[in-house]
Amino acid sequence: MNATRIFGIVAALSGAALLALVIVSGATGVVSGISSVGTSTGPGGMMGSGTGMMGSGSGTGMMGSGTGMTGPGMMYGWAGATTSAAIPGAPEVRVTASEFALAPAEIVLPAGTAVNLTLVNTGALTHDLTIPALGVRVVAAAGQTQTVGLQSLAAGTYQAYCGIDGHAAAGMRATVVVR
Repeated sequence: MNATRIFGIVAALSGAALLALVIVSGATGVVSGISSVGTSTGPGGMMGSGTGMMGSGSGTGMMGSGTGMTGPGMMYGWAGATTSAAIPGAPEVRVTASEFALAPAEIVLPAGTAVNLTLVNTGALTHDLTIPALGVRVVAAAGQTQTVGLQSLAAGTYQAYCGIDGHAAAGMRATVVVR
């Protein structure tokens, strides 16, 4: 064997080992994050708080604030988000998530007042409702229902989608009309 061939084999094996490490690290994050899916607190992992991929308001996650990729206020549970726990007595708007659709396709929310936004996941997979312009992200595991309270939304038309990788591309999109 010549040196070029040996170098190529070593590089291929190194790449495979690195890929395996990334896959194992991601799987560990998923497993540790399952218990916190649908909440803004929890032990970390993919969607919980802490240092998982999506982090929390003070965490170092990919979508959290601080050192996060998208910065503060972009998703539910992070600093500056416009959502909170359900608001007692506020009207409710329900959105159903399934494989692979959000219903209704046009979600109407009231402007300037309190409203509870409820995501009902009738699917077999975890889904979310992400409305980036409003700083909203509601996550519900399969068969779960999650509600967040919204206050004083600005009138306008906004895009919404399921932020789980590949779900929006599969058709999980909606329009949010605040009036």
